[in-house]
Amino acid sequence: MTEHEAYQILGLSPGAGEPEIKRRYRRLMLQSHPDAAIENPLHDAQKLNAAYSLLKKALSGTASISSETEADNVHRTEAAGKRNSTWDAPVNPYAFREREIFHYAEDQEGAVLGSFPIAKGKYLWHTQEDFPLFLLSIYRCSRLILDEIDEELSREEPPSIRLSVQAELAYLLAQQFTDAQSSIRELASEMKTDPQGRELYHFSAMLEYDKKWISKAHGTSFRTDLQEGELLFPSSLRKHRLYLKNHHGQEMGYLSFPDDRLYYILIPLFEQRRVQVRIRMAAKGRAREKSAGCRKLSLWIRLSDRNQSGLPENLNLQIERLLEAYRLS
Repeated sequence: MTEHEAYQILGLSPGAGEPEIKRRYRRLMLQSHPDAAIENPLHDAQKLNAAYSLLKKALSGTASISSETEADNVHRTEAAGKRNSTWDAPVNPYAFREREIFHYAEDQEGAVLGSFPIAKGKYLWHTQEDFPLFLLSIYRCSRLILDEIDEELSREEPPSIRLSVQAELAYLLAQQFTDAQSSIRELASEMKTDPQGRELYHFSAMLEYDKKWISKAHGTSFRTDLQEGELLFPSSLRKHRLYLKNHHGQEMGYLSFPDDRLYYILIPLFEQRRVQVRIRMAAKGRAREKSAGCRKLSLWIRLSDRNQSGLPENLNLQIERLLEAYRLS
């Protein structure tokens, strides 16, 4: 394997620094974990490890990557567990189920050896908790709930809808363990106030579109080359995607984010109609972005004054209905 191939496997540009390589490696390794594989195929963990080791070697200039003994690893793991035996975070007492908080186990070189639970409770996510580990926690929680139902019904094999039900269950549980308002303040790239003194938050976003689909829906003459500053508007929400339309009412594609955390913070707010949005086309990006079917957007949101009382109970009702349907499947 060459360095160039290693960068490709990790999805990075040549010359990426060690912190960026480590973050990307952690994220892909967590996505390769069976508990996180809800809809997407697994990454090749062996290739990820090989690529990470090669780049670490190249950056450090050493001939090999040193590793700890098994005893040292156990000692470091136990020490980390003791340091984090209690997790300092707000809780949602209305949450349907407790979840585990995970911590990375690493060797002396910073390579991820795995993860282990350090606490359990109805803790809300905050930015000090690594987000891939938060998702792992949610997927583990959703899997346990469905395992209990399958055991209760003495099922020899889970029903065919289990994967889709677990994906939806994880999405609902994630909402119970996030505080959208405080997270928005931390994740926004910019914040300002409008003339009425209400807070506005800016996020980087993208318009994802399929040229073949657009041509089929609107005709081959339909203009896909949107101009900088052009306004887009919400069209509909389907399968947890917010589709956007132009001022002619023609659907252009759906909203996506370079920061995965925003899918779990902003999309639920759109579904609950708790935000107002202003979306403009940003400056044209690189040609490859356009050829790949995406364009940069400037997204401003404002939280509505809608009464949020009863929201945790509403989510619990949705979870109960989903689980009842799973029992009857």
